[in-house]
Amino acid sequence: MMRIRVVLLASICVCATSLGQTTVERSDQPVSLTGILKIARGYGPPGYGEDKKVDIPVSYWALYLPMKITIACPPSDEKFKDIDCGETNRLRLFLPDSPPNGELDTQARKLVGRKVVVTGVLQRRDAMIQMTPIYMNVLKISEAKGTK
Repeated sequence: MMRIRVVLLASICVCATSLGQTTVERSDQPVSLTGILKIARGYGPPGYGEDKKVDIPVSYWALYLPMKITIACPPSDEKFKDIDCGETNRLRLFLPDSPPNGELDTQARKLVGRKVVVTGVLQRRDAMIQMTPIYMNVLKISEAKGTK
């Protein structure tokens, strides 16, 4: 029953556009997305890649999607719309480290490089440390069917 509800919510929330991008309506409801799970590398503070000799190297969980997505977003200023509300095909994944989903990190490590289905709540970046324009607070991760 829960699986039917998640699929139904995902199909209601995802609207395809003619530009090959998908807009996921902003909501606190979980959605399921399929992509390749990887450990991405980037740069953290102080400059988040502006000076790679000074900035701290960081690694983070990422879902690489087959298409770019965006979520509803009011830009802070119309001239910053592309920066504030940009589309992406890479999502930073935040995995909980406490029960009941604390085992997701262990599960994810077994799935690196594989096609997976990740369920969680999408959010728009509000700080550079979140690394990607859109990130997901993960509730569930599993290998996509038919990938073995």
